[in-house]
Amino acid sequence: MARSVAIIGAGQIGYAAYHAFSSSGFECILFARTEPEWIGGWKGEFRPYVLGEDTAPEADIVLDTIAFDHGDVARYDPDKVGRYIAISSASVYCDDEGRTLDEGPVNGYPRFPDSIAEDQSIVSPGPETYSTRKVRMENKAREMFGERATILRPCAIYGAESRHPRELWFVKRFLDGRRRVPLIYEGQSQFQTTDAWWLGDMAVAAAEKELGGIFNVADQTAPTVTQIGQAIAQHMGTVIEIEPIEGTGPGFVGRTPWSLPLPMRVDASKAVEAIGEPATNYISQVKMAVDWLTEMNPTDWRAAFPQLAA
Repeated sequence: MARSVAIIGAGQIGYAAYHAFSSSGFECILFARTEPEWIGGWKGEFRPYVLGEDTAPEADIVLDTIAFDHGDVARYDPDKVGRYIAISSASVYCDDEGRTLDEGPVNGYPRFPDSIAEDQSIVSPGPETYSTRKVRMENKAREMFGERATILRPCAIYGAESRHPRELWFVKRFLDGRRRVPLIYEGQSQFQTTDAWWLGDMAVAAAEKELGGIFNVADQTAPTVTQIGQAIAQHMGTVIEIEPIEGTGPGFVGRTPWSLPLPMRVDASKAVEAIGEPATNYISQVKMAVDWLTEMNPTDWRAAFPQLAA
């Protein structure tokens, strides 16, 4: 009998994971506030679900993409969930001085090692920031489920059906006919990327191989902002001219969703070894997200993506 998997959330992670689990023979049930259009083409089931109001799902596997704090995990009955897979974030990491991405604009950005592994220092759990709440969530998951808890720490996620598509920064400009692209920090910022599709594959591997613990999930390399823009432009058949700006420049000119003064590169070798296949490459894999955004081409991107506009 096929094992059941409850996927909580219908954004880019839920979309990719639903495809990955369905393709691997699992019986999928998607739990989300509203039924997404994309689910119609795949075998599975949808159930309306509002976090904090409806009873927590039960299944052989639960993939929770919307667990942001310990209370979101505490709602589950560990006796009615076989394996709990939680999507956390690489933003939980801090440098030796305790600096984090969350507080970078105020306290200074973290100076990380060349590549961040799972044993890198993390922030203390608490209610203060997105990242401290994520750590509190991770701790609760491990407390309740022990070795049946799998914590996945992705980075700057990209893919179709995103509610926060960073790639729109370039796609919208190119669709509007803009070809000269100013970039702060001379376009050399590196903010580690994560393919939602590979994140879904990692979740399936965790379910099939009963992988417990913490795993970074990231692309093979961390492309620079210039490389990201060039990859998107090439796929869209657009010739662009990058205009490097030293430092931050005036106002918001050249400031992208990946623009950091110091690099953040993440080591996903533990996940690669566990899953038994190489991580994806941003330059080739971003095409799906670009095609989705190009087809959508919203007239009012702020209305289409309120999280991105916030």
